Amino acid sequence: MLLLVLPWDAEADASAEWWYLRRWLASEARAVFADVEVISELPASPPDDTEAVLVLSSCRVLIGRSSLGRMREELAADPDGGAVYATDLTTTGPEASNDLFTLADFELAESRWLAGGPPAAGTGEAQSHACPAVLLSPAAAARWVSGARPSGPRAGLCYEFIDYYGGERADVLPLLPPDLGPESSVLEVGCGRGATAALIKERSGCRTVGIELNPEAALAAERRLDRVIHGDVQTVEPGEEFDAIVAFELFEHLTDGQAFLERAAGWLRPGGRMVFSVPNVGHYSVIEDLIAGRWDYIPMGLLCATHVRFFTRRTLEDWLQAAGFDRYRIDAQTTPLPPRMDALPESMAPDRESLATAGFYVSIFC
Repeated sequence: MLLLVLPWDAEADASAEWWYLRRWLASEARAVFADVEVISELPASPPDDTEAVLVLSSCRVLIGRSSLGRMREELAADPDGGAVYATDLTTTGPEASNDLFTLADFELAESRWLAGGPPAAGTGEAQSHACPAVLLSPAAAARWVSGARPSGPRAGLCYEFIDYYGGERADVLPLLPPDLGPESSVLEVGCGRGATAALIKERSGCRTVGIELNPEAALAAERRLDRVIHGDVQTVEPGEEFDAIVAFELFEHLTDGQAFLERAAGWLRPGGRMVFSVPNVGHYSVIEDLIAGRWDYIPMGLLCATHVRFFTRRTLEDWLQAAGFDRYRIDAQTTPLPPRMDALPESMAPDRESLATAGFYVSIFC
C-alpha cells in the first residue's frame, strides 16, 4: 500500500480545485501502487502493510504516474537509503518556468526529465526544503516524523501550483483609476485571503471590500480588508457603491457572467471602472492539445477544472456589447510563441496574436 500524505485544511476542503487535484493524485498513485490511502498527516508509525509513503509539501502539488513509477524503482533499488525526491518543474533546467499551461506541458517536461539519465544525487536536508514531493520507505517515514531528513536521489518531476487564495496581483495596479484615495472604495470579487485588495489599500489608502465564496479564505481576508462578504457573487448584494470593481479569473467560473456584469454596473459610482482578468482559450497550448485530441483539466490555469465558460477576444467583445457596454478596453497578456508555431500553414488562417495570448485584461469604463 502507498500512504499518500497530503496536507489538508478547512480552506482546501472548501475548494473544488484542490479536491479535483486530490482525486487526480489518488488516481495516478493507484496506477503505480494498486492500493492507496490518502491522509493529511504522517503517522508516527505507518501501518504494517505500507510499501512506501509519499509526502507532499502542500495540497497544491501535482505528481504523475511516470515519476511515481521511477521513484518506486529507485526506492526498491536502495531500500537502506529510504528516500527518493522529486524536483519541482519551476526550479530545474531548461524547463524551469512559473507557468504550467496544460497537463501535456507537464508530461512533455517530465518525459524529457526522466530521459535525462541516472537520477541526480543530493543531500536530504537541502532537498527536503526545496522538494515538494518525497517517496519514503516505512522506516524512513518513521524517522521523518522526528525531523530526520535522509539523503537520496532525485528521480521524478512534480509541479507545485501557486497559492490559489493567497496570490497578489500587482500587475493590475496600472489599470485602476489613477485618482483612488482615502475617499475612494474598491470591491474585489473573489478576493481569496485579500492579498490584492490589501495591496490596493496600501498603495492608495482607499476603503476595500471583498466578496469570497470559500469561507475559510473569507475569514482570513477579514483581517486585511475593511469588509468581507461571504457568499456567491451571483446572488449576494454588497449594498454600497464603489469607485472600482476588480475580479481576476472569475467570469470563466460563473454560469451567467453577463447577468453579473449587468448587476455589478449598478454597484459603481458615476465614472467608476471595472477591471477583470480572463483566460484565452485560443492560446497555442490549448489549440495544440485539441489538435492532439486532448482537453485535460487541471486545478488552475487555462483549463481549470471549475471553468464553465471559455473566452477569446471576439467572445469577450460580443459578450460586453450584449451586456450594453460600449466603453471598454481589452489588453492581451502575451507569452512567447514556440518556434514550432511558425510552421503553421497560412491556409489555416492562424491568428498569431490569439495563439500568443494567455489571457486578457478587460477594463470597462462606466
